[in-house]
Amino acid sequence: MPSLFDFSRHIRKLASEKKYQDALSYFKDNKSQFDNIAIASNEYLVSDMLSCLRRSNHLDAGFTFLKIYNVEINNDTKERILTAYGWVLWSKYKSEESNKNKKDEFNYYFEEEEFVHDDNIHYEKSDLIEKIELLLPLLFRINSDFTKTLTSNLFSIVLKIEKNKPSPNWKLVNDYCNHFKPGQLSTDCSTIQVERKGRLVEMELASDLESWYAYKTKALFKLSEWQACLDLSKDALEVLSKFHYSNDVWFSRRLALSRKKLGNSDDAIRELETILRKKNEWFIQKELAELYFEKDDVVRAFEYAVDAINNFGPLEFKIDLLYLMGRMFKAKSECEIALKHFSLSKVIRQNNDWKIPQKLIDELKQFDNNELQKVNAKNLETELKRYWKSLAPKKQLINKSERLQGTILRFLNNNERGKDGFLKCGNNEYYFSLSSNYHLTPQIDINSKVIFEVHSSDNGKKDHARINEVVE
Repeated sequence: MPSLFDFSRHIRKLASEKKYQDALSYFKDNKSQFDNIAIASNEYLVSDMLSCLRRSNHLDAGFTFLKIYNVEINNDTKERILTAYGWVLWSKYKSEESNKNKKDEFNYYFEEEEFVHDDNIHYEKSDLIEKIELLLPLLFRINSDFTKTLTSNLFSIVLKIEKNKPSPNWKLVNDYCNHFKPGQLSTDCSTIQVERKGRLVEMELASDLESWYAYKTKALFKLSEWQACLDLSKDALEVLSKFHYSNDVWFSRRLALSRKKLGNSDDAIRELETILRKKNEWFIQKELAELYFEKDDVVRAFEYAVDAINNFGPLEFKIDLLYLMGRMFKAKSECEIALKHFSLSKVIRQNNDWKIPQKLIDELKQFDNNELQKVNAKNLETELKRYWKSLAPKKQLINKSERLQGTILRFLNNNERGKDGFLKCGNNEYYFSLSSNYHLTPQIDINSKVIFEVHSSDNGKKDHARINEVVE
């Protein structure tokens, strides 16, 4: 008869050789030689059994094992058992939830806005989530390299899977984020290999800290916690030194839109225009179109809407933009083209089995659209794409070294550090930036006429103006 020590050591040997099923068979054949209390008191044996059950995909048996041998998970539980148990939880959650929501692995790591998601803010906490939440403070208390790796994985798996569901539960995301303090999360960025254009390339992933800010601010925004979202987005922009997946744009956007929700549309416009000059994204143009439309500046709103619809981005993500453009055409009494935009927004939703909002139903009720329903959806899309291109402003061909005259249109910032904003020349607008030390800065105000040159950025940003003199 082997001793308990020999019994445990043999199971450890089999486990280290990845002979997990052999280890389980050996335990089954010899366990009767030891009482349950003796088995439960051996942390190496318990942790190895949990690991073997997990590795051989007997996940439910892992929980049963703990119950049979009366192994409790609490402050007195040994670290080795806690981590083995935590990995069983991780594997069980991943196994159950991933099968419900299969998604392209590459997109799994990217922050996407919820352009078409139907969100769910009420939930009953699953048994697995409750188990994970009870385990987390025990792991934080130990705070070893082993537990840090486990908590990082538990942090990521729950939030990534929830975010990628067809109806993300943002209350669950917010509550789960509350179990983690920013100071407990790693700032390290790992890398993975992804396939692009037929070859493998390395992609750096966001740190747990950056991901926490991304999930938490998004959840707060979805839950209409505007002030909290604003404060935390500002904190993220100040604390984080490196951003992935355009998170700096998302944080800035949430900050700006939170200001809008809190009644400060002018600051929201200024901040979104600042974002736009850094990154020419259609959804920022769309937000600006909405803000200007709400201010009854239909001309400016329409300019941004046209830029947005012609900008890069899947049309199915632009269904709310189509609705907005329908409202704009309706405001201009162009009812036929308004109806086409409302209808395309509806058709795209129907083709993807997405919910049709009441506001869109109400707009369509105002039209007799029996005739339009006979039109092929693809034909309608093709027709409108051609129409949108015709609306795009014709860009003038400009010699980059040519000196031009323009008018200061608006400021984004005007303070002790200098001035920046947009000037207009013909049908084009150009971003300009002036330091407080530049000799012309004090002379420049709204409607000032200036001589400037156009310069292109090397990083894909829009052309910008370098002001040479002020015209008296």
